[in-house]
Amino acid sequence: MTKDNSTQSKHKEFVMTNSTLSIPNFGLMSVIALMVIVAVAVANPVHAADLFTNAKTDIKDTAGTGSAVEMALLAFGGIGAIAFGFMSKNWIGAITGFAVGVLFWNIITPMIGL
Repeated sequence: MTKDNSTQSKHKEFVMTNSTLSIPNFGLMSVIALMVIVAVAVANPVHAADLFTNAKTDIKDTAGTGSAVEMALLAFGGIGAIAFGFMSKNWIGAITGFAVGVLFWNIITPMIGL
């Protein structure tokens, strides 16, 4: 019985006070303030000038449809598919991998503006 009484008295020492409860409130306020700062910072660049207007045509000429970069990507993808097919004897996987690469290229280029 004495052990139970001593453990109960030890647990009474760790009672939360009001001063420890104010720390989460400060944390909540700082999180809200951080969210407001991020929202303002994200919305602010909308009004900025486009710094890459002159470079967009260069990028489209270099990596756009029918460019050397596109042909090189498709050529290396085809060579990789042929090499994979010969080495693994998994021609279905090689052709599927090449087809997925071509589909990815055709889907992603309009999304990034090429």
